[in-house]
Amino acid sequence: MKIISKFVIGSDQGVSDFLSVKKQAFSYLHKNFIDKQQIDDYTEKQFDERKVITQLNDLSNQLIITYKDDLPIAYCLLKSGSNNSAVSENKRTTEIDFVILEDHDSEEVRNSLYNKFMTAAKFTDIVWINILQQNTLNDFLKNKGFIHIENSLSQEFGLPTYILSLDIKALH
Repeated sequence: MKIISKFVIGSDQGVSDFLSVKKQAFSYLHKNFIDKQQIDDYTEKQFDERKVITQLNDLSNQLIITYKDDLPIAYCLLKSGSNNSAVSENKRTTEIDFVILEDHDSEEVRNSLYNKFMTAAKFTDIVWINILQQNTLNDFLKNKGFIHIENSLSQEFGLPTYILSLDIKALH
């Protein structure tokens, strides 16, 4: 089994791999709380290829996808300049989306994606994430140094979330 995390651009294959993981993970994380039809309607409207291409072609964004034997199984999307009022306003902030498909979640996959993410995050001061409270990656991120800033609600369906942040500059 070969696990590799790499930077991906907004090519047809990159967009397809990203959306594949994003849709599967989104459905999995919401299935116990939201009606399947609502989830399907949301993903059809919001996970549009054109929007993703525009997002990935924005030079302030970076996408990392983790592959397991050439199958996309995880991603980390870094969005520079994404501010959150709970995070310091005087520092460069980057929002992340850190996702691993449940069937492929392992320490090896987590660490591969996290290590590549840390390479990309060196340009910023603080990284933050708005993550569903039931997400199994919460403890992993906290063990890596992320701290709980505040409780919030998800933009999509108003489910309980945590805002976590990591002071990148304090790590160096």
